[in-house]
Amino acid sequence: MQSIPIEQTALVVGGGVTGLRAALSLADRGIQVHVLEKSSDLGGHARVDLRYTVDETDPRSLAADLARQAEDHPRVTVYKNAGIETSSGSTGRYRTRITVKDSDPVELTHGVVILATGGHEAQTDEYCCGQSDRIVTQSALEKTLSAGDPDPKTLKNVVMIQCVGSREKGKREYCSRICCTAALKNAKKIHESNPESRIYVLYRDMMTYGFLEQYYTKARANGVMFVNYDLEKKPQVEMAEGRPLVKFDDPVLGMPLEVKADLVVLATGMQPDESNKSLAEAFKVPLNADGFFEEIDSKWRPVEFNRPGIFTAGIAHSPQPINEALVQAEAAAQKAYAFLAKKEAETARVVSKVHDALCARCEICIEICPFEARSLDPFTNRIVVDPAACQACGLCAAACRNGAAEVLGFNDRQNLAVIDAKLAEIGV
Repeated sequence: MQSIPIEQTALVVGGGVTGLRAALSLADRGIQVHVLEKSSDLGGHARVDLRYTVDETDPRSLAADLARQAEDHPRVTVYKNAGIETSSGSTGRYRTRITVKDSDPVELTHGVVILATGGHEAQTDEYCCGQSDRIVTQSALEKTLSAGDPDPKTLKNVVMIQCVGSREKGKREYCSRICCTAALKNAKKIHESNPESRIYVLYRDMMTYGFLEQYYTKARANGVMFVNYDLEKKPQVEMAEGRPLVKFDDPVLGMPLEVKADLVVLATGMQPDESNKSLAEAFKVPLNADGFFEEIDSKWRPVEFNRPGIFTAGIAHSPQPINEALVQAEAAAQKAYAFLAKKEAETARVVSKVHDALCARCEICIEICPFEARSLDPFTNRIVVDPAACQACGLCAAACRNGAAEVLGFNDRQNLAVIDAKLAEIGV
């Protein structure tokens, strides 16, 4: 066992509300924090795409307030128009080289990483989207309603279609968990200005969990019509005389209906940021099949990876509303602070090693290691082991064809000696 000093600095990748909240939480506890934002402004999805929430929170004010606090905080350094070029090092002491627009590259040394890259609204060409300005996404409708164009008083028939391109094989197979709430808040906005409007929400499942159920109940009481549809019989949209014509089956009436809509609104869900793939490679952390960062355990360690000192939060982890993203930001910050507070990372008593003379550089042990404890050193052309990350699981030793990987104390000679001793004891 050996002790490795932990660099008392944090790197937060992503300058949205999640990343900023995590950065401020650490900075308020005395930790120096570097925040990387790929765009020219802080605030992320909340600043760009959101105008209001179903509970009347102002996301843009929240984003602006967090951005101001971060830029004014003496222990927070913000890098805008920044990206990560490479990252190396070991547990507790990572070295990350970043590129900043119109500046020389900067190398940062840090003990922990919080990945809070966020996401964006998915695009679609279903339901004639892109063929008419009367067919928009929920996010686009939110922006135009805030600007007063279209005027909600001019909308008589509005049809909202949920799960567009989501929860389907070969498309986005996951639920974004925010689309149903987005439909409710926009329906509420239209109804408040025009109580006579007829709003249809065509859905597969209404994901208004927890306290959000009250807004679903209020929407129904206000006359919003919720119509369930099956994946095998999706609604159809076609253009007729310059307006969308929506055809769908009403399961209660047991008959097909047609609505000539003033506006068709599509809920397309959230997609992870494109940078997730390169960040996963740089920091050697896994992504799930949908492109979001995959935690080590969804129930017991929901913001952690197998690699100690690296955490994730917000939409980088999974689609979620702002309030949940902020809670997860605090969770990641707390975990990061607990790791930094140890000052030193202690390696396990038993770790793996490499017999370089036997190593064929096939890198199978690197691929199979669940803790990302092995890597190929490009300078020495040798497989190296990070003792702070290695958990002595033995997979590398089992996979190595040449016997170059060994878990200390468990080599072939020792194991055979134990077997011989046991056989001798029983008289075989």
